[in-house]
Formats: sequence, C-alpha cells, structure tokens
Amino acid sequence: MNMSNNNNVVSTTTKSGPQSSTKWNITTSPLFTVLGSENSSPTAIQSYHSPRTSLRGLVVTTDEPICSLHIILSTESNGGHHNWHHPDDGLPHTLEHLVFLGSQTHPHKGVLDKLANRCMADGTNAWTATDHTAYTLSTAGSEGAINLLPIFADHVLFPTITDAGFVTEVHHVNGQGENKGVVYCEMQGRENSEGSLVDRAIMELLYPTGTCGYSAETGGKMSNLRTLTVEKVRRYHGEYYTPDNTILVLTGNVQGGEFFKALDEVEALILKRREEGERQDAIINAEEKETYRVGRPWIDSPIPPMELGVGVFPPYDPSRADNDASMTPLKILFPSEDESRGTISIAWRGPTYQSKKEWTHLSLIWDYLTDSAASPLQLAFVENDEPMCADLGPAHDIFTEGYHQLWFQEVEVDRMEEVLPLFYNVVARQAGVIDGDESSFDLTRMRTVIRRIRRRLLEASERRPTRAIIDGIVRNFLYGPRAGETGVTPEDEMAALHSDVNALPYLDDAEGLLDDASYWQGLIKKYILDRPMAVVLGKPSAEMSKQISEGEKERESKQAEELGEEGLSHLAKTLEEAMEKNEEPIPDEILLSLPVPNLEKVPSIPLFTARLSPSMDGSPISIIPESVRGFSMEDAEALAAHMTNDVSKATASPFYADLTHIDSAFVFAAVGIDTTPLSTKQRLYLPILEEILFKLPATLEDGTQLSKDEFVNQLQDETVSYSSGLGLFGGSIPQMSYISVQVENTDGKGLANALRWIRRALFCTIITEQAVRTAVQRLISEIPPQIRHGPSIAATVAAVMNYDESRSNSIACNVLRQKPFLSKLFEGMNNLEDCAETDTSSNAGIQAVIEELEGIRKELFQTVNMHAFVAANLRIIPNLLDTLVTSLAGDSVSTQGRLIENVSASSVLKPEDPSSSGGDGAVCALSAIESGFLNIMAPGIKPYDANRAALLVAIEYLTALEGDFWIKLRGAGLTYSYSISDSTDSQLLKFSLFKCADIPAAFETASNIIVDYASGKTKVSSVGLENSKASLAYQLISQRSTKLNAATNQFVKTFRGEKMDYDKYLLSNIAQVTEEDVIHVIIKHLVQIFDPSSKLAIACPTNKLDSIHDYFVQRGWKNLKKVKEEELFTAFAADDKKVDEASIPEKVPGMSMFLPGAFAAQFKCACPRCL
Repeated sequence: MNMSNNNNVVSTTTKSGPQSSTKWNITTSPLFTVLGSENSSPTAIQSYHSPRTSLRGLVVTTDEPICSLHIILSTESNGGHHNWHHPDDGLPHTLEHLVFLGSQTHPHKGVLDKLANRCMADGTNAWTATDHTAYTLSTAGSEGAINLLPIFADHVLFPTITDAGFVTEVHHVNGQGENKGVVYCEMQGRENSEGSLVDRAIMELLYPTGTCGYSAETGGKMSNLRTLTVEKVRRYHGEYYTPDNTILVLTGNVQGGEFFKALDEVEALILKRREEGERQDAIINAEEKETYRVGRPWIDSPIPPMELGVGVFPPYDPSRADNDASMTPLKILFPSEDESRGTISIAWRGPTYQSKKEWTHLSLIWDYLTDSAASPLQLAFVENDEPMCADLGPAHDIFTEGYHQLWFQEVEVDRMEEVLPLFYNVVARQAGVIDGDESSFDLTRMRTVIRRIRRRLLEASERRPTRAIIDGIVRNFLYGPRAGETGVTPEDEMAALHSDVNALPYLDDAEGLLDDASYWQGLIKKYILDRPMAVVLGKPSAEMSKQISEGEKERESKQAEELGEEGLSHLAKTLEEAMEKNEEPIPDEILLSLPVPNLEKVPSIPLFTARLSPSMDGSPISIIPESVRGFSMEDAEALAAHMTNDVSKATASPFYADLTHIDSAFVFAAVGIDTTPLSTKQRLYLPILEEILFKLPATLEDGTQLSKDEFVNQLQDETVSYSSGLGLFGGSIPQMSYISVQVENTDGKGLANALRWIRRALFCTIITEQAVRTAVQRLISEIPPQIRHGPSIAATVAAVMNYDESRSNSIACNVLRQKPFLSKLFEGMNNLEDCAETDTSSNAGIQAVIEELEGIRKELFQTVNMHAFVAANLRIIPNLLDTLVTSLAGDSVSTQGRLIENVSASSVLKPEDPSSSGGDGAVCALSAIESGFLNIMAPGIKPYDANRAALLVAIEYLTALEGDFWIKLRGAGLTYSYSISDSTDSQLLKFSLFKCADIPAAFETASNIIVDYASGKTKVSSVGLENSKASLAYQLISQRSTKLNAATNQFVKTFRGEKMDYDKYLLSNIAQVTEEDVIHVIIKHLVQIFDPSSKLAIACPTNKLDSIHDYFVQRGWKNLKKVKEEELFTAFAADDKKVDEASIPEKVPGMSMFLPGAFAAQFKCACPRCL
C-alpha cells in the first residue's frame, strides 16, 4: 500500500457502541491507496479500542473480493508463573484445536464451521506460532464474515473445553493401547522430521530453556501430550484468552461501520459474561489466581543470554583456528535410510523489535548474500563445480529480541566440516575483515537488491493486500506501544502500526546509504561476526529410524500390558462416549440462524481477455466473450480495436496469445510450451533444462556478451519475479512447460522489458559445461528429502500407476525416474577416459548432455509449440502486438502456430488393459516418517459432464469441516487430514489421507461412510446441502480472488477444456443440485474409489508395512506390491515388468464384495436417470 499525500493526519474520535454502550476510542490513519488500483478511492486503517475491556479491533478496506477475519492473541509458553506447566506441553496449540469444539453460547461441536460454510467460507482455520495464536476466516464478500464474527469471537473467548473434546482432539489411548488424537497425530508426523529436530535444537541454543518461551515447542512434544490434562488447558485459556490480550482484524471490501457493529456485539457479550460471573477465571480460587499472568505477554519476560559451549560459537576471530575447542557444533541425528546428506543451521540473536530500520536493512544484507545464483554465498556453496549443498536460505523472527538464521540444505555429510570455515571466509571478506577495505562489498549489487525488494513489496501489496500487511499487524499487536500505557497516545499507537506494515521508508533510508559500504559492512560485523553464533549439524541416521520404529512399538506394547484388559476396555469406552458426545446433532434452527449471503453482492475482479490468432482473417485479435467481467462488451471491443490499429506486423503472428486486461501497475508475461513432441528419453532431461534456464551466459541481440553472473544480476535488477517449470503456473497441465517474467509497467514499457528477458532465456543463452554439471549435482542433492517425504512418495507412486510412462512428464520427472537417470549422467560426466589426453577442458559426457539439451530446445522453442500470455493494464502499453510478435518470433518465421490441445494430464493416462484383473497398488515403507499417507485414484469425469456440479457438492458435503469425514476420521484421531478431489485436468478422482495414525481404520471408516449413503442408511441433510453449496461458492471465487490469479486462471482453463466462464457455469449448476443428485453421484462415482479396481499408493512407517499390506490384500488389492525403502527404485523401474502379486487368503469373511468391481456393483442408484 502507498500512503497518499492528500491527508497525513491521524485522528482520534469516540463513538458509543449500539449494544454495549461502551464509548470506543476510534483512531483513523492517514489515507492510502492500493498500488495499481486506479478505480479505488483512498482508504484508511481504523483502530478501535474499548476503555472498559481493552478489547481491540482493526479494519482495513481493500479491493479484495475475499474478506478476511483474523482474531489474534499473544500466547506465551514459558512454564507459567511458578512453573505450573512445561514449555513443551503444547498448551497454545492444544487450546487452538479445542476452541473450535463449541462455545458457551453455541456448545455443539462443529457449529462454528457449519455456520462458516453457510457464510460462504471454506470453514475456519487457525495457526499457532512461537509467540501468538491466530484464528482465521475468509469469506466471499463481507456479509458472511460480519455475520459470523461475534460467534467466532464467542468460541475464542468463551469455549467449552470439554473432557470429551480433549479426548478426541488432543490425545487418548484407544482400546488397543495405541496413542491417538488429532493433535498427537499432527505432532507425530512432525516431531522427528529433519527440519523440526534441527530447528528445535537451534532455538534452544538461541534462547536457553527455562523461563524463555521463544525456545518452547508450542505444538507440544509427544511425550508431553501423553501426560497433558484438560485442566491445564483450561487454566491456560483463563490466563491468555482475555479481552485485553485480543485483537480482531477485518480486511477486504468492507466498511468500518459494519465492522464496528459486529465488534460492539462482542464487547456486549464480554460485559454480559462478566456480570453473570460465567468466565472461567471467576470460579478459580484466589490462591491460584495469584500465579496468573500479569501484564502483557512477552513484554516483561526475561530473555537469558546465549551460553557459550557446545553449539554456541564465540564471536568471529580471524586468528582463531578452525578446530579451536570453543567452536564445537551441536550434532543431532534425524531418521533416514539415506545417510549421504544432512542439514546445517546457524543462527544469531538479532535486533530488538523497536529496531525496525535495522531489521529491514539486515534482511537486505541476507538478500545480498543469498538471493540469486549470482549472490556470494550461492556462488560459494551451490553454484559451482563442487557444490557442498543443494541450496541455502535465510530466515528470521522478530521478537522482543529476535533472531536471524541461515539454513544449508542437503549438505554432503562428508563435507560438513568445510561449511563453517567457508562461510566465515565469504562473509568476513564481504565485511572487509579479511581484505581490510570497503571494495569487497558490492554497492551495485546492493542497489539491485533494494530496487527488487521494493518492487516485490509493492507487487505483494497490490496482489494480496491482506497478506502484505497482516504480519506487521500481528507484530505490532504483540510488541508495539499501546494507547493507555505510560506516555502512549492513540496517535503514537497508530504511528507504530504504520511503521510495522510499511517498510518502504526504511528502503528509502537504505537507498540513501548506497555510497557508504562501511555502513553495510558494519551491519555484517554487528549482527553476524561480532556476536555468538548457534550451530547445529543435522546428520541422517538409519539406525535412528530403526530405534524410533522399534521403540514406539515396544512402548505401546508395554503400555497396553500395563493397562491390562480392564484398563483398555475402560479407555475404549471413554473414547466411544467422547465420540458420541462430539457427534450430538446440531438443531436445524441453530444452523439456519445465519442467512446465506447474497452471491450477487460479492465483488469480482474486472478483466477480459483478447486472443491473438495467427489464422484469423481481418482483425488479428478478438475478445473472448465469456472472459468479460466487470466491463461492457463495447469497452472491451474498443480496446481490442485500439490495439489492432496500433499494429504493423501482428497479422503475421505465428502463434496464439491471450491478452488479459487487469487494473495493475505490473506486467506478467508468459509463454506456455507444448512438450508433446518430445521422446521418452528427452523428457528425462526436462528438469535439467528448467534448472539452468535463467542461469546461463548469453549473447544478446546486439552482440553483447553476458556472463552467467551478469545475466542473473541484470535479470534481478529489472524484474519483480521470474520462473519456469513443468505445468502452467504451479503444476496444472503437466504436459506443458512455461516461462514467465513479471516487471513494473512504468510508462507502459513493462511488456517490452518482460518479453525481452523471456526471449533472452529461450533463444540467447548458451548452455555450458559448468551449468550442466552444477545443475545435475544440485538435482541429485535434492533427491534425499523427497524420499524422506511421505506425501511425495505416495503421489509419485500413484502417478506411476496411472500415467503412461512413455509420454508422461509427471513420470519422467519424478524422483523414481530421476535418481537413476541423474546418477548415470553424473557417472558419465566424471568418466574422463573419453576425454582427449591433450584437451582436459572438454568433457565428452557433459557434451553429450549439452547436445541433448540443445536438441530439446530446438524442438520445443518453436512458435508452433507456443501460446503466449500477457496480464496487464493493456490500455497503456504502446505497440502491444508488434512488441509481442517481434519479441517471441522475430522476422523470419515460416511455421504457422496452432491452438495447443490434448496437453492435460488426462491425455497421458494409461489405456485400459482388458487383461488386467485390477487390484493394483503399492505400500512403501519409509524410515523417516511416523505417520502414513495414502492416495487412491479412480476414474473421474470431464468438465461438462452432467454430474460435475453434483459431484463437487457431494465431495464438499462429505469432506467439509465438521462433515462426516471430519467427525469420524479426524474427530476420532485416526488421521490429521483427508481429502477427496475431482480433477478436470487428470479426470481422476482421488481420496487421500495425510499424517494418518491408522491407515486401515481410517480407510475402513471412510468406506463405511460412503456405503451408508449409497445404501440409503444415511440421508442427505437439506441444511448441510445448502451449506455445502455456499462453501463451494467461496472455493470457486477464491481461485480468482486476486487480479493475477483471476487472469492466469482463465488462461489455464483453455488447456483443461473449459470455457473462461466455467466457474460461472458451475455456480449456476451447483445451485440446482438436489439431495437425490448427491446420492446419485455417490453411487456412480465415489463408491468406486473404495473398490479394488482403483489404484492404491501408500507411504507408511517401516513398522506398519506388513499390517497395512495385509489389510488391503484382504480388501481385494490382490496385485499389491510391498516395497521397502531400499527397493523403491527397483520396484518402480521403467523396465520393470514384474508385479509382486500377493495372494488372497482362501478364506476371508465377506471377501467376495472386495473383488475388483464387486464392491461398487453392490450399490444401485434408483434415481430417474438410472432406472
């Protein structure tokens, strides 16, 4: 956001609340406008403060169609006064989960999310950070958010926190002696991961444990969760969830008066609770109250100094030897079968919260050191012939005294000892400590960094204003001055808020220091070299994997034995009773208490698309009628005519292009490229090509030679962002690749600038041996974390089973194909026998790779394979069509373009095998995970299938927050998350389990839910159906909730076989879906997911491989592979034609229903269409 110059006055007034009679203090900021919003009136931040309860509110009006509510509380986990809890108990996180289970006014579990869906939201959400907890709601338009705000606040401030809710949502032991629960399941999937273990260790070094909550595991360690009690959670709520520690923030297309009315309703409720004495703290005894929190969290909490010793190095001393005893890193292990690569994290204490300029400038230093392939640390560690790691990157958190951190990812274990000496050498040289002068610091590079960060901040404020400012709002609420504190006025509070959400003034200060290298070198010395440094080396351990797996199995076995049959029976009954309590139906009158918002009132992003067509007679461009939103057709056609008149060569365009007009200060230009002409072998090289595309030397159009570093530096200096990859803008349409560049549209020159860089990357760069060697080594180094990642393996195996390996990019580029392929390439590149004895400057192995890459470029980068895309304010771009055509095609093009078709994922599905008996799948054991991940794929439907709208409604009805799946899967602690999706790209239905504690039980439960609806045992609720439709409306609108997203969404639709108004078509059809339609699609489409004719892919912990495999064999997946981690690359090798067929036991009760096709065949739809 930009401050305007017409009103820089902060004003404070008072206003009496209509329900509470509280005289609110209302402070209004200076006016500002959102960058690029030509048609928006200036707005301001309004802050509300109640003198009676100290409750705070904040409203920011933006042009976003999505309205966002954040309820933020400062939460500290430091053991409490008098140490009544452990910092790692996870009280902030467990309380976050329990808040959603009911309030004193609305005690039914699930009522909040069901009402949220009705308000055109996709449920509610929350996050727990180190220093705060935030509850969130996003709705289409503001009506739903305003209506739900008081009910949401009621849940946050006055939750029920029941025993039953704690049992299912946090932790319980089931009748088999196993530990379960939603929170427990979530942390089980995270606690022993590589990143979590290293981060926990580094935080404990930065903020020694004891009284400092900054090092606490706010999510909760599993050992602590097993002993945590609901009484502690209730007490924590009483201490921290108070009005004076709460702020409600509403952003979007909303007016302050609407927000004030809803906020005052919350104030009235708080006052009512106080009068009735119904707050939790009203019944707590006086002795316990004496140990309660006093004052604001964090502000007065002591922060102990870092303690030199193992893991904490003293300040840098160039005369000290690398092996000095005072420089011993902390070494920790993480579970992994692959022991070749690990992680290193180094960190320092940073500035205080108040040092905002220094924080901004320190962030610029880290961008200077790390942000591109030409930055000093990237060159030293990654972008060279012998890289030590796959990547590196900074991180930071701003606390009362924050920290900044550098991660080295996928470091070669054998070279870990080399990392810190090299790091010191690079950074000390930049600081002038080694050379002793200022010339080692590149002020030209720092200028580039500052300019780019400014552009990125401005683009972020245009794209998602809420996302751009919410972190600053949170930070200000936690640590900023508050009116009423000693000497602090409302104007002071607002000024501090502005300094937290607007970093541009600090960038102005930085630009004023671009002639002073000593300033920047001084920052490096002050915050990196001259203070203690925490160092953690995370090393992989196959033995640790075994110990965790066997240890957990032994612990639960011992636990079951100690509980005995009677104890287990009691726990099973407790769980059953808790489930019954949580599943108590909500009366319809409550669910109908809020109206469904009027969809017509939801603002949309104004835009339209003009298409350039090479084969068109007459005018070279035409408006796509269904793309027009917020404009008249006459206005759109007038702009098209203007572009056509301003053209000399456009009629000779050899390719198609979509030109989307949006109200933006930036230009986004891209080229979609059809990869279908490639051979199976060539597809394997695509990841290498994508890796090097923007990292090569170039010969420019005028003959100028640019080195790789010069190319990258100039690219960084002139752009907001750039990227390339497979799929279009994030993975959809995997048979295409893309290249994109975003720039400022200063004086309408942005398009020419963006296309110039696209042209250079496609046609002017030179593939070198060093670039290929670096890329291959980097891609190899990125493989181990993919193998340790359960969702990645489950998705990869599912792709192998569903797609044609000879044509699919998804298969050619996945880890199971890339590891053996890249390893073979690397071996060939290191084989010097083929090199001439007299010429060691050339490597035959690398040259062979270069020849393959050049062949792919020649094949792909032809205009016949291109479909260009531009999203910008088209009115201000001169010679638009000439610029587009000449930039991408040049003057000598003979091949006429085509409209690219058949590039969706469905185009490369495996053909039906009439000889197959079905039951295909794989269960893969991974040593690094403690919870399971499942994907089941079955045939889906096409975009305009008559059942599509009903299918989407049915999926939303079943899987919505507090829907059947939520209650019986997540609510029972079986899995942390789940989903059913229907993709028009792949035309596949997919059921997934994520961080699942018990895959067989979760699958069985999900199957039973579907069966109960298909058999007629369970009926579709009319209220639930209406809520599902409203929630779906939000999901469709949210996909186009920003200007650029709305534009790119329309472009991608072209290749999915959808018209640009497809979401409008769906919304119309969704409104007509009946309860009968839902049952119809459940029987016809969703039942088949759970039939053994579907394809099954599972990643699970090693100790659960046999039991999961045996369960699904009994369910009918008779061709189910059982794959150990070390067998992954042979079990799914490209030439592997063998199938490890597991035999079905001869006698399994009810087995006949689990034969492929037989399970789904049990259910017949009785609707008129099927009779």
